Amino acid sequence: MTGHAHTRLTWRLALLLGLTFALLASCTTPAAAPTSDADAAVETDTTGVSPSSHPRLMYAPEHKAILVAREHVAPFDAVWTRLRAQAAAIPAAVAPKTWDAGVWSQYASAAQANAILAWAFDDAAAAAKSKQLLLAFQDNLEDNNDGDLDIHMQSVLLPFASTWDLLLATPWITAAEAKQAQTVIASVTRKFVARYLDDSFGRMFSLVVTQNNHPLRAASAIGYVALAFPDDPDAPRWLDWATDQMDYLLGPKGHYVQSDGGVSEGPFYFSFGFAAVAPFLLALDRNSPANVVHHHMCLTRNDVDPWDDNGCVEGEPFTMVNPLRDPTFLSTLDWSVSLRRPSGLRAVLNDTHMAVTDGAALTTSLGGGSYLIWDWGTNAVLPFDTQKFDNLTPWYLAYVSDAVPQPPPWRNRFFPAAGHAVFRSGWGTEDLWLLLVADHGPARKTLHNHADGASFALSAYGEDLLIDTGYYKPDSMNNPLTTDSPSHNVILVEGVGAPKRGLLDTWGDTDAFLENTVDGEAVAWAEGRVAYEKAEIRRGVAFVRKRYFVVADRISSEVTTPRTFQWRAHLWAGFDVGGTYAIQGSHLTVDRPLAGLAIAATTTEGAPTFIEPPFKALQPPHVHDIDGSGNHAVADATISAIAPGFLVVLAPYKAGATSDDGPLTVTTVATGAASCAWTIAGTTAGTAWHDVAWLRNAGAATQLTVSGHTVETDAAFVLLSQGGDYALVAGGTHVSLDGVALVTGNTAPVAVVAH
Repeated sequence: MTGHAHTRLTWRLALLLGLTFALLASCTTPAAAPTSDADAAVETDTTGVSPSSHPRLMYAPEHKAILVAREHVAPFDAVWTRLRAQAAAIPAAVAPKTWDAGVWSQYASAAQANAILAWAFDDAAAAAKSKQLLLAFQDNLEDNNDGDLDIHMQSVLLPFASTWDLLLATPWITAAEAKQAQTVIASVTRKFVARYLDDSFGRMFSLVVTQNNHPLRAASAIGYVALAFPDDPDAPRWLDWATDQMDYLLGPKGHYVQSDGGVSEGPFYFSFGFAAVAPFLLALDRNSPANVVHHHMCLTRNDVDPWDDNGCVEGEPFTMVNPLRDPTFLSTLDWSVSLRRPSGLRAVLNDTHMAVTDGAALTTSLGGGSYLIWDWGTNAVLPFDTQKFDNLTPWYLAYVSDAVPQPPPWRNRFFPAAGHAVFRSGWGTEDLWLLLVADHGPARKTLHNHADGASFALSAYGEDLLIDTGYYKPDSMNNPLTTDSPSHNVILVEGVGAPKRGLLDTWGDTDAFLENTVDGEAVAWAEGRVAYEKAEIRRGVAFVRKRYFVVADRISSEVTTPRTFQWRAHLWAGFDVGGTYAIQGSHLTVDRPLAGLAIAATTTEGAPTFIEPPFKALQPPHVHDIDGSGNHAVADATISAIAPGFLVVLAPYKAGATSDDGPLTVTTVATGAASCAWTIAGTTAGTAWHDVAWLRNAGAATQLTVSGHTVETDAAFVLLSQGGDYALVAGGTHVSLDGVALVTGNTAPVAVVAH
């Protein structure tokens, strides 16, 4: 049996045994090693850390003045209020013979908040409460049966270690009490390491198979304790593994971060991972110089595609650039901001619930852009949030710079390695926004990915209108019901899309590619290319005048007999989500309280008909789980043909508006065989405009007469203003309007010009 086959078999066995993991956890965890003398020396060149003055983990001594100065200054006054509420909290009682991370995280959070008050304001009463909570911590981790403890330990170990560090900067903890707390925290860490690093089952099931937020969160927890207690004999090993995970997964070799900043597991789980690693990386930046030598530890590497090129050499020395100072890693925050919907919440992409990027604004103290502060404060749902995924409240008090918040300096943004094209009219809550997805390779091959090549979602005027269905997972041992193609806005062939996702490393799906992107004021363009069911689909999306979208789907087929093609639309309307929708032949409208969307569909083989698929509650394609589960309407523009090119206009409008932001006029144009066209008319600042979108298959006429004008082209798709002020050509060399060349001699796959 090959190494790869053996690994895949192991993963499947792990999956089958997963339901029993919670019961087996205490049995499979080796007995904790005896706690060694905490005063034992450790070589500085091994860990890069030596005992020093306190505090040195969450804060440095100079942060005290910053915290005090911000107590009554917005927005930090609200953060202080939140921290004081954490300090006043009364944790739940600890049940006998249990070890509950949820309960201990309550103790740790309250202890940490009180320690901050004690240190910042010389508050003896807060110190007493903090110390009482800290010394109550118990190390009977063997009584825990949480199979996901690897992602939950962050909320226990970090705040307890921070509490210990902060209290040592006050006069209210004795050496013996500090020693007691250190012994318990280190003992829990040792048992945690035994369960997840030293036990093969826990390691494989939770850390090797995942290669995502799981090892990142575990590494942050373990590494933070190593920084706290550099004199612990296990600290060098703990810090080596933690830094190895950061260097690998957050660097260029781990395939978690793509070269353009996109993160493989999507914005929700990236936020979950980043919120955990930011405190550790900030502490590492202060406590471990850049030239410190660490050593690679390969026991949690994965050797199957796409990670089989990891090249890990056990014990190999390395130095690392802290990811918070690495431009490639920091570009993940630009990617995340770009995926921001007009509400401020991130795109619903892959396995996703409501998400913000917790902790991004902390990087502004290291030179991050002020738009990260703007992003933090302008979220319409969670403004100035500090604890969506992890309690980062204390860090926000110290690490957000005083820069004036400004929106990002870009609008549209393309991430070809990640496979994401984002179009937006601006950064306000009423602006238009569309995300096109076309991911491939490592960006696609991740446990949280969906089969959504060439899918898209759309929001406008304060409403989500066409959606991705999110993360509906009623069976924890199976993929979400929303994983596969029919739950996304794709083209289905005889009801089938890309192959279904398998379990674990059985990726299924198929690669998609983001290509031929062009930015512009009058029109921006991107193409997503994907192939399945013996058909290749090249989906082009044009964002026109910052006012509407055109989706031009060019299809080639290996099958020479007609098949049923369905242009699927998931509507944020109907059933459980409010709003209304109406279907009339090849036209469809969605109406919500703030906005609506008109969809006009045609094809190169004639007009399709919108048909609703059979409905079964809480089943695909109607089920979703975005900010709660429910059902929504789905409609398919359906036609039987060999290779019908779809040309669809998506025209959003503001509810009640009658002029610039009101409904557009979309009219079909007679074109003859093998092609189709629309005219689109509206106003901008009271000035009327008229556009033409024309899609051609092979054999179509090269001239089109529309509204008294003549358009001539050899291209597969053209989009132009009847006034001649802009033109787009895809799959061709030229286009002219009334004999005047707008594009000529083009040799690129797509050309956009403005006149």
